[in-house]
Amino acid sequence: MMSKFKFEKYDDPFKAFNIQMSIICDLEQGGKIDENEAFEQVKALYKQFKHYFKHEHEASSVLEHKAYYDNNKYAYKEEKETE
Repeated sequence: MMSKFKFEKYDDPFKAFNIQMSIICDLEQGGKIDENEAFEQVKALYKQFKHYFKHEHEASSVLEHKAYYDNNKYAYKEEKETE
């Protein structure tokens, strides 16, 4: 069974997902794992990626945008008033 993959270690989680998918496909094509095991690993990897993207990536994105807004909200108000 596949262990939990840490997407947060990578700058581009989509690339990390793609690399892991390629590894699983290569193992199946090379005969190291059967197609049922490959399917289960792909399913587990997708589930982990979906959880990461939905919870951790979105949360960090919201915090980044909040920080940007908090730092620039007065500049935005001043722009609107001068128009």
